[in-house]
Amino acid sequence: MTDKTNETNETNETNETNETNETNKQKVAVLFGGRSAEHDVSIKSTQALAAHIDRERFQPVWIYISRNDGRWRVVEEAAFNDGSFRSMPGHSFLPWLNSHTPPLDADIYFPMLHGPNGEDGKIQSLLELAGKPFVGAAGTSSMLAMDKVVAKVLFKNAGLKTADYFLCSQNNWDDAHLRIESGIGYPVFIKPCAMGSSVGISRVTGPDGLKEALDLAFRYDRKVLVEKALHIREIEVSVMGNDEIMISRPGELIPHNDFYDYQDKYMDGKTTFHMPALLEATVEDDVRRIAGEAYKALFLNGMSRVDLFIEKESAEIYVNEINTIPGFTQISMFPKLWAIQGIDFTQLITRLIDYGFQYHGKHRVDVSR
Repeated sequence: MTDKTNETNETNETNETNETNETNKQKVAVLFGGRSAEHDVSIKSTQALAAHIDRERFQPVWIYISRNDGRWRVVEEAAFNDGSFRSMPGHSFLPWLNSHTPPLDADIYFPMLHGPNGEDGKIQSLLELAGKPFVGAAGTSSMLAMDKVVAKVLFKNAGLKTADYFLCSQNNWDDAHLRIESGIGYPVFIKPCAMGSSVGISRVTGPDGLKEALDLAFRYDRKVLVEKALHIREIEVSVMGNDEIMISRPGELIPHNDFYDYQDKYMDGKTTFHMPALLEATVEDDVRRIAGEAYKALFLNGMSRVDLFIEKESAEIYVNEINTIPGFTQISMFPKLWAIQGIDFTQLITRLIDYGFQYHGKHRVDVSR
């Protein structure tokens, strides 16, 4: 005869052990989705994070922010597979709009939100206001990096080179054409000032395509950048850390199209990469040094991917932009560059979370006095 009492006791002991193990883990709330044109990229990045986060140390909580109404939903991990998280009941993070608030509290928050309303300091400032630790750049630094023009001003202030550019006002493409003709010259890139993942970007070789490109860019931002298109090699460097930083070896991408656009990044996948980039040692040293200086010029912490250009004729190094929440998918450059230096995806996630705790511990404001 089976001893049911012993079986029950063993089951209770197992359940208690599991509960204790879960209690000892650090709860990491991953924020994903978001009100941005990069919503779907965020979901892909979060799926990769879910596959690699250290489950022995961390207990992930998944908080989905809907694209249309910005409602927050605590979702089960299984919902990633069937997409049901999109239709689950949601709540505003504003307490006066809720009759019930889901359990959103965590030891640290991990914004995996690309683009506006996630990478531009809004979420970061909300977490700072709440006094909560989070992964990645602080609110002000996130805002500085997201605005391409502000970032260029700070890069130049730090003595770093950037491509020539000007800001374009809406519905004034005639003026833009005149400024191009009399100034930087065609070809140019037309870019929304505060977008990522190459959303809304066009390469324009003459006046015929200018209006269409500006119309596209103004769909995503009220400020649009017109930038000189250089004859370049495209270089990317991963940087992470707070006061002390780590700088990866550079990678180079060889675009299949005129530039590395959204379609190729996340759909076609025809662009090829050299990781590490095929650079002379002295050039690689300069690239890494400039990437670190660009990171510091925007007062960054946590993590970033620094995008640079090497002009083919002059070999001059230009800083293009910095992404404070870079792509985190299986094919993204940020984790791949660390992988070639022996830091695998799981170790990378752990380091970033540790940087978040470290930064919060040092910069937490004492409001008790």
